[in-house]
Amino acid sequence: MAGKKRMKLRGIKQTPKRLESEILEKSKNLWEDPSLIRPKCAGKCFICPFNKTFSAISKIDKIKDNPDALIRMASKGSDDIFKAYCATISLYAAGSIPYLATAKLAGEEVSFAQRGAVGNDKLIGAQYYNDPKIRLLLFNNIAKKKGLHIYSFGEDIVCAKKPNMPSDYIYDAFWDTPYEFTDDGLQCGHESEGTLVIKIISAGEEIRICRNCAKEVSSLQFLISRIAAVDVLDDIEVYVEHKYHNEGENGLTRIEGETLKKYSVGLMNDVNILNSVLRDQMGNLKSGDVATFIIGTKNYGSDMDAFIGDLRGTEAEIAAVTNYLKKNPCSVIIRTEKASEALSMIWGDYRNVIASFTNDEIADSFGDVSKMNPAQIINEANMKFISYDVVSKLPVFKRPGVVTSYADAYAKAAKVGGAEMLKETITKMIPKDTKTRALSSAFAKAVGIEPVAKCTKEENEFADYLLPFVKQLLDSSGDKYRDDMNTLLTATGCGEKV
Repeated sequence: MAGKKRMKLRGIKQTPKRLESEILEKSKNLWEDPSLIRPKCAGKCFICPFNKTFSAISKIDKIKDNPDALIRMASKGSDDIFKAYCATISLYAAGSIPYLATAKLAGEEVSFAQRGAVGNDKLIGAQYYNDPKIRLLLFNNIAKKKGLHIYSFGEDIVCAKKPNMPSDYIYDAFWDTPYEFTDDGLQCGHESEGTLVIKIISAGEEIRICRNCAKEVSSLQFLISRIAAVDVLDDIEVYVEHKYHNEGENGLTRIEGETLKKYSVGLMNDVNILNSVLRDQMGNLKSGDVATFIIGTKNYGSDMDAFIGDLRGTEAEIAAVTNYLKKNPCSVIIRTEKASEALSMIWGDYRNVIASFTNDEIADSFGDVSKMNPAQIINEANMKFISYDVVSKLPVFKRPGVVTSYADAYAKAAKVGGAEMLKETITKMIPKDTKTRALSSAFAKAVGIEPVAKCTKEENEFADYLLPFVKQLLDSSGDKYRDDMNTLLTATGCGEKV
């Protein structure tokens, strides 16, 4: 039962004047107006469960100035609220409180005066009637005995036979949380892959907190912290509304059982609840038989084409994701439109990811790349694949000479990867003499880039002479590539032949 406080009596001590004055002031207020502790009706009950108590209170006017008589009234009978009231107003009637007891209540020390034969919790509840949480101690038993729902907020305490949570109570309780939403509302207003929903059935209200706004507090614990009832959760439903669901499903996961219990007492918080559900739902999607595709808050269902169409990345990255998913349908859940993120999701099967858009030979050539950057490996594999396709149509020269090796490497690099790959190859295969420097310059000019190696005036003139022979080689394939290579080698004057 919420509102039931764990309390440990700490002993008796002399009363400080300031504390005595505060308690006497509250005692005086109750002495003058007992309705301060009477709950307002919100349940349209046929007979108010508090009628008998307050009828008895109305009959003690003749002894209200007699502290001893009030204490005697606080020591007999079974009506704890009546006895706690008599004990509390006896303090004002006596005019002083020589000694106070202290109790540990929810981690804090609370001082109160012991009088009559009534439970300490009831005495504390009456003597702190203006504290929204502590005053519930006065009503826990009757709420349980009569099946009531008692809501405490601000200066009000409201009672209903059936669940009937006031809107003012909801806002008052929620404003105790660290959340601050637009217009002091109950909802953050954001769309997210996961949203915590706390539904108050009787009020028709919902608290909605997206994953990005969620904090490490239990909003449910705040919401029920000032309710006294047999079951404080009988008017509340908790869900996580999420995008992690198959096509045709509603994406609602209800929080129930032990998880709900832990959440209600603060052993789990808003972040825990959201992350737990989203993690489980993501696992269910990945292990399920139906492929579902999600980017951020957008659920594509099983529409892979629409999903692929929204990816952003290199052609190689998108091709790898597309070809793999066509051959190996599986759920992919990513937070952004980056194809590299989708690659990371399927990288557990990296060998087949590479093979799906290249070939088995290239995939096997990489070995174990499970812990390497997927996007980097895919782009390297793509270059290998292009190279494989181009180079497979060209002859392989056995025991080539020095100039032949340079010319063949430069030509195949330009054919496979254009200017960028040629530039990289020249940087790796640095020309070391006049012929190879002129050759590298001729290839650079053929693809429209500045020469990589520094050349003398004579070497540049030699490069201009070799340029038409280089262009001819770059346009050839098959056996003609061999013939044009021989022509270029003759033009260099190196004396080599293939």
